[in-house]
Amino acid sequence: MMTFMICFFGYMDYMILYKWVTPMDNPPSIINSLICMAMGQEDKFPMYQGAIGVSQFLMLLSVLSVPVMLIPKPLVLYLRSRSGNNAYTGGHDHLSDDEEGEKHGEHHGGKFDIGEVAIHQIIETIEFVLGTVSHTASYLRLWALSLAHQQLSLVFFQKTIMTGLTIGFPMNVIAIFMLYACWFGITVAVLCGMDVLECFLHTLRLHWVEFQSKFYRADGYLFQPFRHRTVLEPTGDQ
Repeated sequence: MMTFMICFFGYMDYMILYKWVTPMDNPPSIINSLICMAMGQEDKFPMYQGAIGVSQFLMLLSVLSVPVMLIPKPLVLYLRSRSGNNAYTGGHDHLSDDEEGEKHGEHHGGKFDIGEVAIHQIIETIEFVLGTVSHTASYLRLWALSLAHQQLSLVFFQKTIMTGLTIGFPMNVIAIFMLYACWFGITVAVLCGMDVLECFLHTLRLHWVEFQSKFYRADGYLFQPFRHRTVLEPTGDQ
């Protein structure tokens, strides 16, 4: 999983930082480079010299990591079940980090079911690969919003203050004074008000849907919200 994440999306983060700190006359599109990397196409506008070879090697590692996520775990669980007289009832101790395996091992009178574990692992692999791609693409909408804010601020500045600077003296003094007030009001209302609220709502949704789904499985203790009444009221045991 770490190999898949680092080789594809970690490389995307590297390209973003490289594009920020490296002056370029015609900076290439990172999205286009990632599409060429995933589709196996030739990138006609590489980010740097040798980027094509690096992207092909990292994409190969990403593809090879998928069968590694899929195949070894059912085989390891199967071999562990064979070492315990074809029963998986005693495997809880050395699989404490894998509750799914021990859940499946207790079916059918404690006998290990390789088919059920394999199906479960297929679902886990597909969910991780597709979820990683879709969740990262969802977070990229914040990137798109930042680009939209940049263009909006440029348009507001050109239509207000830049217009006042083209007016001849002495009317430009009054015009710049009034247009600056318009520019300030629009900037605060649209960029600092509406768009910041929009970004906040997007971030809240992304954290709730994408970020928490990476860690929350709902297989532990039942959630009980904190209540002062429950803490302060005496119980029947006291």
